[in-house]
Amino acid sequence: MKDPEKIDVAGDWAMVAAQLPKDWRSLGEELVPTGFPAYMGTKVSDISQPLRLALYHVATNTSLRTTTAVGAAAGIIDMSSVALHKWMRRLGPYLSTLVARMTDAEMTFAPERWAGYDIVLVDASSVSRPGAEGTTARIHYALRLTSLRPVKIEVTDETGGETFRRFEPDLGELWMGDRGYANPPGIASVKERRADVLVRYNRGSLPLYDIHGQPLDVRQRLLRLKRPGVPRQWFAAVHGPAGAVIQGRLCAVRLPPDKAEEARARLHREQGSAVTQASLDAAEYVVVFTTVPRSRLSAALVMELYSLRWQLELHIKRDKSIAGLDRLPNFRPDTIHSWLCAKLLVTQIARKIATPAVVAIPPCAVDGRAARRQAQAQTEPSAPKQRRRGAVAGHDPALAVHLCRAPAHRATRRAQSAGAVS
Repeated sequence: MKDPEKIDVAGDWAMVAAQLPKDWRSLGEELVPTGFPAYMGTKVSDISQPLRLALYHVATNTSLRTTTAVGAAAGIIDMSSVALHKWMRRLGPYLSTLVARMTDAEMTFAPERWAGYDIVLVDASSVSRPGAEGTTARIHYALRLTSLRPVKIEVTDETGGETFRRFEPDLGELWMGDRGYANPPGIASVKERRADVLVRYNRGSLPLYDIHGQPLDVRQRLLRLKRPGVPRQWFAAVHGPAGAVIQGRLCAVRLPPDKAEEARARLHREQGSAVTQASLDAAEYVVVFTTVPRSRLSAALVMELYSLRWQLELHIKRDKSIAGLDRLPNFRPDTIHSWLCAKLLVTQIARKIATPAVVAIPPCAVDGRAARRQAQAQTEPSAPKQRRRGAVAGHDPALAVHLCRAPAHRATRRAQSAGAVS
């Protein structure tokens, strides 16, 4: 009879692979090294090998060394942690392609659907440095939504502000951001590069002006919205640096009563006693500013596009709290790209499988025992790193051999030191 505590590693990977796009293997063929002589012992012969290790690494927030040890013990591939790190630097474009295929992003944000615009999402997220607790840095990223590939990733300390000026838009692009990006200098920087913007209106940082150059009374216009779900638009201009006038539109829609009440409740939770009546009144509406001409996108399409941005941001916020999306492995833009895309890919796979029977992303050598060890670790005092490795390795001799083996670069250093002493 089959041991119920053991996982069929090949079978579990088959389940995961079945959720990927049908051409997932051919998409990664160019990453697999070829043409090397047999005596060089090239290890990676199939893209599934580094892909499985990468998914396990990000899904379990496990170190590179432990991930490679588990992969060797499961019979997938005997790879060093340094080699896996190099793969994590290369896998980003491949992983983003898989995510885009699984989320239909290419169709949803196709330029043909949005008047020829190439949509770029800009956002910033508070993250933690490796091994730290709490917010220690901020990651600023611009994501091309048709391919889910980053235009740019920048990491700053926790005080780094949100601004379009961190990026370099191109002609024909439409850059979307939340209210943190709604300020005249940032909007002017996008227009200077002949791109357009779509941002959530911010009463405190984005003064608007009417066609006569007078301050725009936004509240008065919002009071005209009587029917929920029916968008309206008005001329609005932004005064940029050096007096430049940037023409655009203010688009708004009134929320249904239940959604408006949810928005007010969220404000109470976030701001507490500091919440103002003006903020509570504004919570009844979704208001955006855009420089896109009305001849290209109607007010209804502008509001629809911004709602898609909001849905994507909700997915990211949820994945931060559930999947550990905010626990960065390091601060290299290429590995951050791979880490983010792999996290998004893991959550997409989990949603497609949608069954309680799936408890981990392979490779994994144990099932029930792993869950019990994790629960036990949460209730016991933390042990020194070497003792923890020994405890994990004690359940699997092959894993113990891999973990206890000194990395090649350390062995080389020891040999060099011994030669110098003699």
